[in-house]
Amino acid sequence: MVDADRVRRLLVMLEHYRGLLAEDAPDPFRRRHLVQTAAQICIDLANHVIAADGHRTPRDYGDAFRVLAEVGVLDDGLAGRMVALAGARNLIVHLYAEVDDDLLARSIRDGGLDDLGAFAARIAALAG
Repeated sequence: MVDADRVRRLLVMLEHYRGLLAEDAPDPFRRRHLVQTAAQICIDLANHVIAADGHRTPRDYGDAFRVLAEVGVLDDGLAGRMVALAGARNLIVHLYAEVDDDLLARSIRDGGLDDLGAFAARIAALAG
């Protein structure tokens, strides 16, 4: 069973970072930090739900969203976009390649904020 208080605290944090991402034209390095942190909150929420409900252990951060799709918490489309967010987080943290700041900004504007909101709503429903 999910820890409703923990989930609510993380959802409040996610909404805060989502709001900061919605601001116009933040500095690219600030945007990277906000995306990284929002992604990590989503990953933490996904892993909490998975562990609390006894679902299979994810292979990596992105797989946590696939697990949530497998058990019906997320639809496949949203899960796929959250997997991409986990990949963006890894790119930012580990610098596997140069971060395309324009692409990151477009991704946020063109549905990324909506995806964070949709993810939050589905997780909030589990916490009651």
